[in-house]
Amino acid sequence: MKQVGILGSRNLSCKILKWIIDQNNVNVVGVVAPPFNGWWNDKLRQVAEDNKLQIFDSIEELLKQSPDVLFSINYWKTISKEHINLVKGGIVNIHHSYLLKYRGRYSTSWAIANARKLSNWQHGTTIHYISPKLDAGPIIDSYKCDITESDTAKTLFMKVESLAFDIFINNFEKIINNAVTSFLDPDPEFIYYDKDSNKDLEIEYGMPIEEVYDFIRAWTFDDRPLPYFNFKGKKILVSLETNNIN
Repeated sequence: MKQVGILGSRNLSCKILKWIIDQNNVNVVGVVAPPFNGWWNDKLRQVAEDNKLQIFDSIEELLKQSPDVLFSINYWKTISKEHINLVKGGIVNIHHSYLLKYRGRYSTSWAIANARKLSNWQHGTTIHYISPKLDAGPIIDSYKCDITESDTAKTLFMKVESLAFDIFINNFEKIINNAVTSFLDPDPEFIYYDKDSNKDLEIEYGMPIEEVYDFIRAWTFDDRPLPYFNFKGKKILVSLETNNIN
């Protein structure tokens, strides 16, 4: 029986953990669910407690349980090369971007913001092995979906969360059995955005109205900073009345 561990947060990690628990060929040796104040009500720790699983405060503690494979599901902490090398079956991550085109942070927002400019109206999710370089490990599989002109970051995020659950369960067996024999090529024109890439959301005067609309949609997401116009040193925040989008 394979020994697996979970690093994660948000609803997707809860859904995946519940699914893994129901499998007969694996044993969950522990869960790391670091606290985070965000828009979601994080229940991964509660799911682990309800199923009488061991909960650890750090990856170091979980690694002492000698897991065969670790799964990183919306886990927002950096994982060191040293820790990666300690897991013989690898650490497998889900990152929301088709073929890892958008790496780093806020991938769904930037996918919308750039869709029209790059003529790339697709987004998605990728399951891949973690490497020391962020969001750059070997790609096991990748699913995509369309970006529509009515999508906001929130609605598109929910689409790719659904894709992520499917991609996980469809690749689970070959991952835990070390049966991944080939990898997909990443998008050669990938773009990286760091954690500060949403610090300046000023909308420039004269920007085409479609770009303004796209930019506002891109940052319509619970607890995200709002785009704004600057008028005489004052920020005029701009939001979208999403109920009126057809």
